[in-house]
Amino acid sequence: MRLYLGASTTGNGTPAKGITVLDVDGASFTVVDTVEAPNPMYLALSDDGRTLYSLAETDTGQVMAWRVDGGGLQPLGHTQPAGGSGPCHLSVHPSGRHLLTACYGSGTLAVHPIRSDGSLGAPSDIVQHTGSGPDTKRQQVPHAHMIVTDPAAGPARGHVLAVDLGTDTVYRYHLDQTTGTLRLADELRTPPGAGPRHLVVQDRFGYVANELDSTVTVLDLDAGSPLHTVSTRPPGATATSHPSAIRLSADGRHLYVANRFVDEIAVLAVDGSELTLRTTVPCDGAHPRDMVLTPDGGYLYSANQFDDTITTFQIDQETGIPTRIGTAFQVPSPACMVWAR
Repeated sequence: MRLYLGASTTGNGTPAKGITVLDVDGASFTVVDTVEAPNPMYLALSDDGRTLYSLAETDTGQVMAWRVDGGGLQPLGHTQPAGGSGPCHLSVHPSGRHLLTACYGSGTLAVHPIRSDGSLGAPSDIVQHTGSGPDTKRQQVPHAHMIVTDPAAGPARGHVLAVDLGTDTVYRYHLDQTTGTLRLADELRTPPGAGPRHLVVQDRFGYVANELDSTVTVLDLDAGSPLHTVSTRPPGATATSHPSAIRLSADGRHLYVANRFVDEIAVLAVDGSELTLRTTVPCDGAHPRDMVLTPDGGYLYSANQFDDTITTFQIDQETGIPTRIGTAFQVPSPACMVWAR
């Protein structure tokens, strides 16, 4: 399978050149191409697989489009401002007509129109979050950390979901696809000081990985309310872990959460709204910034930014528990992984 790898070009691991294209077969990795890009810490792919989008996680903040050209990537159109500082996440709206971006530094969201050739226009909307949380070091101001679209349709669903670490809130927006503007529908709160970072959605439930207190909060997206919160650490564990990525197994039975600093992968059993921490597994690397699962659920890959590795795990289909296999693949500062289509 083909994998697009975003990375840090500014430090914490070995500075990367930009975006790397890899072919992956089990625990075997082959570099196909590498293109220069400034701090492409997150990537998103169009539904037709022909256009890759990247952000530049910098103080000024930019987003850019790349044409997928065989095994390589070619710049497509002009780089656009991200609508704020420190952009950290982006996604393509299911309509294919808009790119959505979350900016951590400024606590803003941006909408960019996608032209017919896949290139980006200037922002059609920029939304500024307001508020704060009880953590005086990390929550003095808003910090938008993820923006995705609820895949479910219906009058109470299909919102653009914006996760804000600084305000302990998941904001739900309606996107006007004609004007490319966002209108706030409602706000779903995580526990004070939780610091929500990323989420995944299954059926009526959203599962939110909270960075500051190492937990997952379950949201009822039909009712528009939070339900309960569970830990990503074993009982009695007190070390700071700052969860990053959260992924759902193909069969929907298991959640995987990357716990940084303690460098482990938490495995949680899923039964609708009920989550149970099954185990934690060492990621065998330093600072797991992102994870991906193969579409068939057979393998999990951990991008370990601080020691320049990607580690491979085979997943037991009954228990959901990953087992490390093969040799770690060396690549500078891996931060985000996206499968080709």
